[in-house]
Amino acid sequence: MILKLKFIGFNRKEEILEIKERKRYFEILEELKINPETVVLIRDSTPVPVDDFAEEGEVTVLRVISGG
Repeated sequence: MILKLKFIGFNRKEEILEIKERKRYFEILEELKINPETVVLIRDSTPVPVDDFAEEGEVTVLRVISGG
């Protein structure tokens, strides 16, 4: 399966990953050294839970910044 990740709010622009086994998005993010609690995943203009299984296609990884 090919997964294209587009990054917003990061130093990287995009990555194309070949996933050989079924994984959840949070597992992929952790392998990329990204804390899953600091991002929102978006597929086809719809938020995707990080605990969903990854699907082939394109996902935007949006860094969330909060403060108080």
